[in-house]
Amino acid sequence: MKLDTTFIRSQFPQASDDFVFCSNAGGSYVAKQVLDILDDFNRYKRIQPYASFSPSKEGGQLMERARMLWAQALNINEPELTIGPSTSANSYVMAHAIGQTLRPGDEVVVCQQDHEANHGVWRRMGEVYEATVREWRVDPETGMLNPINLYDLLTAKTRWVFFTHCSNLVGTTNPVKEIIAGIRARSPARVGVDGVAHAPHHIPDLKELDCDLYLFSLYKVFGPHQGILYVRDSVGEKLVAQSHYFLVDEPTKRFNPTGPQHAEVAASAGVLDYFHAVMDHHGIEPVGTLSTALQSLHKLFEDHEKSLATPIVEYLHQSSGVWLLGKSHCNDGDRAPTIAFRPLKMSAAAVTKSMNELGVGAENGDFYAERVLKGMGIDPRDGVVRLSLVHYNTQDEARKIVEALDQSLRADE
Repeated sequence: MKLDTTFIRSQFPQASDDFVFCSNAGGSYVAKQVLDILDDFNRYKRIQPYASFSPSKEGGQLMERARMLWAQALNINEPELTIGPSTSANSYVMAHAIGQTLRPGDEVVVCQQDHEANHGVWRRMGEVYEATVREWRVDPETGMLNPINLYDLLTAKTRWVFFTHCSNLVGTTNPVKEIIAGIRARSPARVGVDGVAHAPHHIPDLKELDCDLYLFSLYKVFGPHQGILYVRDSVGEKLVAQSHYFLVDEPTKRFNPTGPQHAEVAASAGVLDYFHAVMDHHGIEPVGTLSTALQSLHKLFEDHEKSLATPIVEYLHQSSGVWLLGKSHCNDGDRAPTIAFRPLKMSAAAVTKSMNELGVGAENGDFYAERVLKGMGIDPRDGVVRLSLVHYNTQDEARKIVEALDQSLRADE
């Protein structure tokens, strides 16, 4: 079965044939199902929710529907879910909650490949609570990770390990389930995973992954500007609540000191409504749980995304004028369509400017992953060019990207 991109793009009002949007890793288009809920909520239900009168009652019901659906999609218990303002805010809150359980001499492992939202907060946590922070470093040539190097960092004092499901620059999906199993076999550490760059391509089954903490951003998964936070119930109940004292016994509120953003929480269900619409259109029967049904849908997405990424990766791999981060092929099924490279004969900014003028929305910079660039010896000030695609991009757009790359990289010849 092939993905019907005409139908897919009809679900996104922002989609245009006049411009190739390939900066999805910074924030995706928003599905019309999300926009419809936002519009309805803001027009007719924008009052304090959960009162017994309408429309307050209806607003609360929409928020509860969103929490229920996302818990089902992730295969977790609803009390394990928090919908907060962003992943950066959620990780900051969790650093305070986890930090208060640490003792001087405890150890924490962070990952050099990560976005700063899943790195800097844990480093600061270690400094404040006098824990030793160790770093799982990338291969300086590819930017990729070797789990053996992580296991060498683990000791009986390791309390937490934080790493990324998929780098927002390197683009390789790390084998999270296998890595966590390796950690469990060697250490008593808990595990936190940053899923921001992975979730737009595949909503994970968190019970299967066996992590203790998982975070991702809905505004990169076709939804509103909110962050999903999962905390395993047996872990969360031992952490210090970060909300009002009278909310400490309410699991969905104890790690959200800002309180819920009502319309945005309600509208987050629109992402899953969109997925249902895609399944219905393609004849995918929602057999079993929502989480199980989504695995079939994401296989369809991933096959399409591989067909988009392959010609771009192949072109860059064959070019003598670039340094391609991550794998040089898409054959193993673990390369997300997030493609970053360092031009060798001109600045990243010059390549980006040229591609933009040719109608391709590429960007350059460090993309809040400065540490991985420094680990590879790349100056983060100019950074890399990043092309990030998702399932609503088309084969024609992939062709236009390759053409724009060819013209832009040859501009200095």
